[in-house]
Amino acid sequence: MYKRQKLQWDILIILATKGPSSTTEISQTINTSRKSIIDAIRKLVDKELVTKVKHDIYGLSDKGKELWNKIDSVLNIEVINGNNHKGQSKDEDILALENLSQYFYLINLSKMITINHDGLSLDKAARELGVSRQTLKYYLELFEEKKLFRVIGKRTHFKKNIYKCVLMNEGKRLLFRLPEFTKMKNNLPLKLLLRLTNSYTLEMANVKVMGFILISLPLLMYFRDQLGLIELPWLYAVIFLALLSVFAQILSR
Repeated sequence: MYKRQKLQWDILIILATKGPSSTTEISQTINTSRKSIIDAIRKLVDKELVTKVKHDIYGLSDKGKELWNKIDSVLNIEVINGNNHKGQSKDEDILALENLSQYFYLINLSKMITINHDGLSLDKAARELGVSRQTLKYYLELFEEKKLFRVIGKRTHFKKNIYKCVLMNEGKRLLFRLPEFTKMKNNLPLKLLLRLTNSYTLEMANVKVMGFILISLPLLMYFRDQLGLIELPWLYAVIFLALLSVFAQILSR
């Protein structure tokens, strides 16, 4: 699912930097099948971020341009060190994300770090994001160099490396200006859902909840006479997780 979201971000980058482009041009630029590009563009059109210019050519809609301008204004931030004079900054104090791919990983890694205080498993996070472990490690190290994150510890659990990370002040200054991050911070159903399902992302949590419901309902119906006292709590658990998933989804919009 996150691969599809990443593809949508890449398309937005191309349309914002190169202007209206055909699906073939976009496909060649990011080395992805034209069918995948068409599917992703259809999703972006549904979100009203992309509009059809003519024939097979697409460009950013007014809503898409507005989103791009907001992101562009946030991702180029001059961070002034407390020791510097007002209006002055050193080269290393300039915080800039070069592209929306960095924005994509920054948002998702920050969410995971903020919610999972016990540590971050790169293998599990990469699996849920649909990327390689090496890619995720690269971005984690990149953001640590930019002084957005800091890895304060590392331990091994069942042969998996668990990274204990914290947000640095520069990271907080950037992230607290992003609506997507502040929504997550205030989304209590999302935090609870991720904890209960042992997930890093809402998408993966929803998949687990759906699987639990699909397994539970037939069992509850088939063995309703044999379950006895277990039946009611089990049914309540199904309803509770379903409602929690719905509220988490609504508050994430």
